[in-house]
Amino acid sequence: MAQVRVMGDDADEVTAVLEALLPLVRACTALTEGSPTELGKRGPGRRVVFELLPAAPGPVTVERVDQRAARRPELT
Repeated sequence: MAQVRVMGDDADEVTAVLEALLPLVRACTALTEGSPTELGKRGPGRRVVFELLPAAPGPVTVERVDQRAARRPELT
């Protein structure tokens, strides 16, 4: 698992970096990001981590190979 960590003693700077970085990561079709998690930090500042994975290779098509279950009659 690849993990990105953005941390610093200046919480505003960390926030600014995340506001610039996360839209770029989300726009990249080659990557998928996990939800950012705020970690505890002693003293001032922020520490945020998120998982970064390669994106799926493309759309997936699924075909049903079994018979559809018989529909239950509607109750009237």
